[in-house]
Amino acid sequence: MAEKLGLGAAIDEPNALNILTLLERVAGLIDNVQACQQRMEERQLELENTVKTIQEDVVKLTKEHTSTSGTVEKLLEKTRKVSCHIKDVRVRVEKQNIRVKKVEETQSELLQKNKFRVVIYQ
Repeated sequence: MAEKLGLGAAIDEPNALNILTLLERVAGLIDNVQACQQRMEERQLELENTVKTIQEDVVKLTKEHTSTSGTVEKLLEKTRKVSCHIKDVRVRVEKQNIRVKKVEETQSELLQKNKFRVVIYQ
């Protein structure tokens, strides 16, 4: 019986070492998992902060776009008005050019007939 007890103790000792080794490995794996989880949580917080910053920038950009859009609309309206005025001026200048040409033609005809002389005083 003593042999059985001694043999049993010898068998239990390697099993205890194996169990202890396995427990150490499991503890190491758990530590690694916890460390990975901690890094993932930190990364998640960084991403959340980045997303918040991006959202704030998008809101600012939207406000600025609205402001810019209003300014552009005003400029386009002014451009339309100026364009309209330019067309009116162009028409008046063309009419005036036609009248000037008629006067020049009349002057030329009168000068050819030698009945009219133009005197320009400065």
